[in-house]
Amino acid sequence: GQGGEGDNPWLTTWQQADRAARGAIAQRLAGMDELFEGKVFAELAALLPEGSTLFAGNSMPVRDLDTFFPRSRQAIRFLANRGANGIDGVISSALGAAAASDRPLVLAIGDISFYHDMNGLLAAKLHDLSATVVLLNNDGGGIFSFLPQAAYPEHFEALFGTPHGLDFRPVADLYGATYTRIATWDAFREAVEQGVAAPGLSIVEVPTDRERNVALHREMWRAVSAALAGEVAAWA
Repeated sequence: GQGGEGDNPWLTTWQQADRAARGAIAQRLAGMDELFEGKVFAELAALLPEGSTLFAGNSMPVRDLDTFFPRSRQAIRFLANRGANGIDGVISSALGAAAASDRPLVLAIGDISFYHDMNGLLAAKLHDLSATVVLLNNDGGGIFSFLPQAAYPEHFEALFGTPHGLDFRPVADLYGATYTRIATWDAFREAVEQGVAAPGLSIVEVPTDRERNVALHREMWRAVSAALAGEVAAWA
């Protein structure tokens, strides 16, 4: 059934666990000054206007959206590509969604996905589309750093990490977008707010480090595990 909390002990247990996990994440993020890909989604939750769309790129962005975007009473539409579940066409899909709505759209996308569909940005220029692209740039395929093959550095970078070393600023010039590479959360908030409020295409680049990103995710997991262990002890 659809009963509320308290009607079903099994459901109540899961709701309490969810609150404990989200509370642990929120506490860790609140005091975090360094740039972390997961915190991008917590920040976006406070920055997105009512009725806007958040389009999540494949690979890590959609997973970080699921983990770090807090519960909100805002009417936000969430979109992502599925199908073959590849990284191809993410920019084009997001701009298609922007063309179908007059509300703000923010695309959170990784650097490999961005590079793969960079030419899709031309649609924004040709059709006067407005969108804010949050470019999570860890110089490679960050999701693979979480997998067992990361333990083999002699082959990992060439086959899985695939660093490119690209400077994306000229891409903004090519397609007529405003561009900001941020170094602080205050700068991130300002750039996103300006991008959402202004017409046209805006690119906000968030530089991160792949190895540090993995370490911070694992710190989050440990914090959640500790919070859940406390919940279990309270239930006993």
